Amino acid sequence: MRLTVVVSAALAGVLLVPQGAAAKPSWKNVTAKAFKTSGTLLAVAAVNKRTVFAVNENGRPFHWNGKKWTVKKGAGTFRPTAIAASSPTRAWAVGLAGVTPVAIYWNGKSWKRVAYPGANLGPITLPLVPLSLSASPDGTVYSVAGLNAKNDGASAVRRWNGKRFVNVDVPAGGASLTAVAVRTKGDVWLAGTTTANGTQAVATVLRLQGGQWKQVPAPGGDWGTIGQPHNIIQDLAVAGPNRVWAIRAQNGGGLLRWTGSGWTEARTPLISHYALTPDGGSGAWTIPSPGTGGKRSQYLHWAGKWTTLKGPQRKGDTQIHDLVRVPGTRQVIAVGGVASGNKRLPVVEIYR
Repeated sequence: MRLTVVVSAALAGVLLVPQGAAAKPSWKNVTAKAFKTSGTLLAVAAVNKRTVFAVNENGRPFHWNGKKWTVKKGAGTFRPTAIAASSPTRAWAVGLAGVTPVAIYWNGKSWKRVAYPGANLGPITLPLVPLSLSASPDGTVYSVAGLNAKNDGASAVRRWNGKRFVNVDVPAGGASLTAVAVRTKGDVWLAGTTTANGTQAVATVLRLQGGQWKQVPAPGGDWGTIGQPHNIIQDLAVAGPNRVWAIRAQNGGGLLRWTGSGWTEARTPLISHYALTPDGGSGAWTIPSPGTGGKRSQYLHWAGKWTTLKGPQRKGDTQIHDLVRVPGTRQVIAVGGVASGNKRLPVVEIYR
C-alpha cells in the first residue's frame, strides 16, 4: 500500500512538467547514475513531486530530491517488504534479515534502525514477517505482520509511536491480516482472510473510525483453500473517505472497490496481482507478479474496462515489484530490476 521521479537534471523538466495535449501518455524509462548500484528495487513511496523514496533488495535506500536520485547509506542489510513516507523528513521501511523483522526510519538526515516487536505467544516471542506498511500525511503509520507470508497463520498490527513500532490490539477474530492502508490518524483500513470451516478462506475487512475498530462488510464468496499465497488480499489503497481499492488473486483475480455501502469487483485477466495504486481519477493500476513481462514490463489499468500497457524495451529480463501514483497528478512511478550479466540493476519507469 506507496511521485515524481526524475533522474538527472537534464530530464527534470521533462518528467515533472505536464505534457502537451498532443502527447500520448505511456510508460517511459528513467535513467540515473544511482541506478548502477546493484540490486532490484522492491518498494517505492512518494510524498510529492520533489520527494520519492525507494529501497532495493539489500535494504539500500534510494532518494529523489527533486533534482536527482541518490543512493543513501542504509541501516544494515535486509530484504524489504514495504516502504512508506509521510513527508520529506519522515519515511519508513520494513522487511527481514534472515528470520528477524527489520524496520528503519528516515528522519530527514539519515536512515536508522528502529524497534519492530515480535509476536508474544505465551512464554516465547516469535519473529514476524512484516507484510504491509502504510503512512498518511499526518504522520500516522501502521504495519501488518504475520508468522508467515500466507493466509494460514496468526498476524499482528503495529503502529509507529514516534520512536518505534508498538503493538496494537485489534479485534480481528483470528483473521490473517495481509494489508493495511492509512488515510488519516482516525481512518485506517485492515484486510485479510479468515475461515469458517478450517479449510476455506473468506475475506475480512476492518476500519478504524471514531477511535474504534469496526468490521466492514467484506467481499463475499469462497476464496479457495487457506494456506495458498494467492488466496489473500494482496494490496489495499485508500483514495478517499469512501473510496478504497483492493486486489486479490484467485480464480482469475479481482479488483475490489469500496463505495461506502458495499464492494464491487472487476474480474481481471491475471491470476496473480502484486501491487496496486489508484490512478488519480476513477480507476486504478495493478501489476502482475514480477517477471511476467519478459524484456518489457507489463501494467494493467482499470477505468471501466481493462487496458494492458507495456513498458520500454530492455535487453534483459525485467521485473517490476511496486508502483505508486504521484500525489496530485495522474503520473505513476514503478520500480523493479533488470538482468545485466550476472547481476540485477535498478529499474524506474514513469507513466506520464
